[in-house]
Amino acid sequence: MLYSSTRGSSPSVNFLEVLTSGVAPDGGLYLPEEIPLFNKDELKSYESLTYNQLALKLLHPYMDDFLEINELEKIIEDAYSTFRIENVVKINNQNKFGNILELFHGPTFAFKDVAMQLLAGLLNKASEKIDKKVVILGATSGDTGSAAIEACKRYSDLDIFIFFPNKKISEVQQRQMTTSGAKNVNTIALDGDFDDCQKYVKQLFLDQENFPGLRFVSINSINWTRIISQSVYFFYATYLLNNNYIASIPSGNFGHAYAGWLATKMGLDLKGIHIATNKNDILHRLISSGIYQKNETIKSLAPSMDISVASNFERLMVEILNDDRDVVYDLMKKFPGNSIDFNEFQKWKEVKNFFLSSSTTDDEIRQCIKKIVSEAHYFLDPHTATAIDGQSSLKINQKEILTFATAHPAKFPEAFEGIDGFSENIPNSLKEIFQKEEKLINIKNDYQEVSDYISSKFSF
Repeated sequence: MLYSSTRGSSPSVNFLEVLTSGVAPDGGLYLPEEIPLFNKDELKSYESLTYNQLALKLLHPYMDDFLEINELEKIIEDAYSTFRIENVVKINNQNKFGNILELFHGPTFAFKDVAMQLLAGLLNKASEKIDKKVVILGATSGDTGSAAIEACKRYSDLDIFIFFPNKKISEVQQRQMTTSGAKNVNTIALDGDFDDCQKYVKQLFLDQENFPGLRFVSINSINWTRIISQSVYFFYATYLLNNNYIASIPSGNFGHAYAGWLATKMGLDLKGIHIATNKNDILHRLISSGIYQKNETIKSLAPSMDISVASNFERLMVEILNDDRDVVYDLMKKFPGNSIDFNEFQKWKEVKNFFLSSSTTDDEIRQCIKKIVSEAHYFLDPHTATAIDGQSSLKINQKEILTFATAHPAKFPEAFEGIDGFSENIPNSLKEIFQKEEKLINIKNDYQEVSDYISSKFSF
């Protein structure tokens, strides 16, 4: 299968190139030139499969030129053997507020583990086929970094650099990244926000030629492998429920939401996607108004969504603009300095009919958590709380909704101040990170300093 850039000015590449890169040379994101479509009979026959077996069926067509099916099967088995439950995800039925798809049963207690454990295994395999040192770069507003570090630290052939906004993520999230003790792990606290971190990571990819002997690889959701890995549990949830549903998803960078959209293109009959945001509501404003416009990023109780540019939305733009990639290129070269109005495009109506959205303040997050703990004795993290709270403004039967719980509540103690019973829900492995020594470096919000730091770690 070949992949091409959303901006249309880079040559088509194979899966190995997509896996072991970040943005395309023209600054765009990679998309498959043909999406595998599974018919109803095929999907029906998958109902009895385990999660691993389903992942193998759905994912191999995307990478059949890279791995034999038995090679991918082994990587999937190894990746998901790290999870605390047999089939990766499970549904927790809460009569008082509906069905919850728990995605946080991986090693770092966040949904990012589902994609990251698989991605690391694939990258380790790819390192055998590349004549350069594989260096993984990532920007994180919380859970991505810890999931990537946990997944990659066991592979000595991989070096990883994670950038996070200094003092703008939870202490648990930071310590999960800075206490690994692994020699191949580098954590960088940048004096800026997440968008600055993401901007510099993208710039490093565009400056790849200045780092001879290195092969930069992205672990952010701009990496196509992250998207397809997440699409699997949209299908698996349908089998668990034995019904179609509206997915209610906390979303910042649009990767999770795009994975659901992709699943529908692969044949899944999904009723819709509710995109829940915190007070950094670029996606809510976009879905509500049709205007894509960046605002200043504000620190919130749901830090993994403290994002003001939803990078993965560029992939959906290709469809909205009827695959006119020259227009995508022109618009994205001017964004975020100039806003984008999608209302003039006919395809936008279809997108607006499929996606719902909401925005939740910190006070509303706290009240939602308190209410659910009080009424149902169920603890949910602040990101998942935005999804639950946001549903109250939607005119939808609750039985149609499946809420995606994206992280374990213990990762965000700041949201549970004054709530009884929280401490009993903290896993021992999260308590232990506070006894370990942190290893990180602080860097100014300056690209040259970022570039110089990366260079200093290698001899060219």
